[in-house]
Amino acid sequence: MDATDEVYDVIVAGTGAAGLAAALTAIDTARELATGDLSVLVVDRAPRDHAGGNSFWSTAGFRMPDTTRVNDRFVESFAAVGVTAPDYVARLAADAPAALQWLAGKGVRFRPPRIFLTSDDPRISPEGQGAEIVTALRRELERHTSGVFYERDGQSHAAGVEIRYATEATDLVRDDDGTVVGMTLRGPDGEVRSVRATAVVLATGGFEGNPEMMRRHVGYVVPTICRGGSYNTGAGITMALAAGARRTGRWDNFHPLPADPRSAGGDRGLLTFAAIMETVPYSIMLNRKAARFMDEGVTTMDLLYDEVGRAVQAQPEQIAYAVFDAKTAGLPQWREAVSRDLLDEPYSAATIGELAAQLGIDPEAARETVAAYNAAAPDGGARFDAMRPDGLRTAPGLTPAKSNWAQRVDTAPFYAFPVTCANVFTMGGIGTSPAAEVVTEAGDPIPGLYAAGEMTGLYQAKYVGATSYLRSLVFGRIAGRNAATRALGLG
Repeated sequence: MDATDEVYDVIVAGTGAAGLAAALTAIDTARELATGDLSVLVVDRAPRDHAGGNSFWSTAGFRMPDTTRVNDRFVESFAAVGVTAPDYVARLAADAPAALQWLAGKGVRFRPPRIFLTSDDPRISPEGQGAEIVTALRRELERHTSGVFYERDGQSHAAGVEIRYATEATDLVRDDDGTVVGMTLRGPDGEVRSVRATAVVLATGGFEGNPEMMRRHVGYVVPTICRGGSYNTGAGITMALAAGARRTGRWDNFHPLPADPRSAGGDRGLLTFAAIMETVPYSIMLNRKAARFMDEGVTTMDLLYDEVGRAVQAQPEQIAYAVFDAKTAGLPQWREAVSRDLLDEPYSAATIGELAAQLGIDPEAARETVAAYNAAAPDGGARFDAMRPDGLRTAPGLTPAKSNWAQRVDTAPFYAFPVTCANVFTMGGIGTSPAAEVVTEAGDPIPGLYAAGEMTGLYQAKYVGATSYLRSLVFGRIAGRNAATRALGLG
């Protein structure tokens, strides 16, 4: 070891939910075991006011009816979309209640999600969504920079924490036998330093913020749903692969989400998406040629956002318009539902032709498309039920059909949200064990290396809604506990 090297017991890269959970649990573990001192270095490539990754901006839904249990069919929901990691999913289900109760002990308050389109698979979320979790955990971690002290049998010990923002992890340091013994870091001054550690936890997110990796693996670039995602460059994935980590998940896939392109850029941080998804089922979707291109009511919200995002991505200029009328705007709770993240009001006009002109699409073509849809929509307005798939579908012959919520768009004023496809996270990543150890192609743990969160591959064809944040917390805590135990010489 070079005399100029810095030395810590544990290094955690990333300050999203997974990284913060890992760092705080490492400290908790040291205090609980009280067998020695522990030094923890936490780094994030973003400046402090942009740190937190996707976690800060997430709605942070959890596939649980309360903090004590996961939903019925929780495990089966993963198998249904092609996830073949039964031990990992079983560990996630088993540890989820403890993770949320851990959050509750840190002041995070939970409530049922305010969703418009109901589901028989209930969710809870924190009062302040992902920002509340990141803020609460970061606040506690920063308090710990003054030291955490504990003792056993008359022997005093301490856990010391240092946090470095605007500091990029560039590579892993390994011994000759492949054991991970530290990282190289590039600080805000541009200097690269080697930092030694007994255990390293990677929690640096996916590669949605890396255009080159997106083109290579997915085939095209999709804007990140939030500012945090732009810092997810795949660096942690790349360095783990170089250390022999197994590739897992679906590398040519990502979690798409329909979003309002007007909400991108500046200091907004998050694209409007809840307002879009609370509206699309009751709308008709028109592309730039004023043509419908998908079944807007094909399924429930859990899968519809995936269908909409991918369908819009395939349209000219990757944009479409959710066109609806005064009946939808007048639905009970619609305004409350869309206001959760609404930044720009929908376009509005007295006629479909005037609305189309505002959108920059052909008014006559828009009128013809809406007229054809209205002619195929049923008269049964009394059967319309906004709160669940109602089976109100268009008559045979309309292509594409609409399977649910097929109300006519005929009541002025008329409205439209522009819709594009945004990238929440990528699905390709590295393999880990249920103990959050990074594993090789043969399934063997890479000594000293742990990982959690979006950089660990799991999902295949589709995302299992309201599980990403949950697994970040669960396996972040597992990684932190095992990293601390290793550093203290107990594991």
